[in-house]
Amino acid sequence: MVTANATEKISLGTVQETLLIPLYFRAKETKKENGSINDPQAVELVDKIDYDFSKFDRGKASELGIISRTVILDNEVQKYIDEHPDCVIVNLGCGLCTRNLRLDLKQTKWYNLDFPDVIEVRKKFLKPKENCYDIAKSCFDETWPNDVNAGNKDKDVLIISEGVFMYFTEDEVKQLIQLIKKNFKKTTLYIEIMHSLLARHTNMHDTVTKTNATLGWGISQVRDMAKFDPGLKYITEWNFLDKMADLNDNLFIKISSKVNFFKNFCNKYGVFELTQ
Repeated sequence: MVTANATEKISLGTVQETLLIPLYFRAKETKKENGSINDPQAVELVDKIDYDFSKFDRGKASELGIISRTVILDNEVQKYIDEHPDCVIVNLGCGLCTRNLRLDLKQTKWYNLDFPDVIEVRKKFLKPKENCYDIAKSCFDETWPNDVNAGNKDKDVLIISEGVFMYFTEDEVKQLIQLIKKNFKKTTLYIEIMHSLLARHTNMHDTVTKTNATLGWGISQVRDMAKFDPGLKYITEWNFLDKMADLNDNLFIKISSKVNFFKNFCNKYGVFELTQ
């Protein structure tokens, strides 16, 4: 049991360690007087985990991008829940995301899916919430859909993932799409996607370079992901740069948010429908 003033070391795999990056920046933003998000659980976790978070402090681009993506997905997932109050949500590669604790879930069943070492940390530090469940499996484990109660597959299902797909290969992305398609009649996907050029240059990333993880997959045009499967339909995309311009007074960011060339290189959420 962790006492109020104690810190505890945790053991995470190579890619899993990167979950500490968004955790730290959400905590930092929460501590600001007029922060864009309010995530007290992130603050508590950073205070309790024995880790050198300060090595991420110079990652200003990552910090702004993570706060922007958090605001976007918080808003969009809440909209989805408001429109589908009895839905099922699966958070693929959830890490230490606390979105299910921040939002009004109504009658939603929420499933956090990640490797066993990550789920162990979640259970150790995060209090459970009604109708929220942890699945300690890889997202490529073909049995995880069996742990999701989708009401005989007739409920509205939303699958979200942030900061995850860029660590896959293209073949793994296609494999995961097939796994979802096989087990759910129809799903909506909110997936964070990185440009292929950036995914090929881990050494240029301002925070991932502070870990031993390596980026993998990206795609130059989000809509082209729909070519991976005939049941995958591109709906829209939400560009992080639009929100970054709202949250920051930097003139270059504001100008870049109006120029498609620059926007195309920024991370986005791709919104898709996947049907059997």
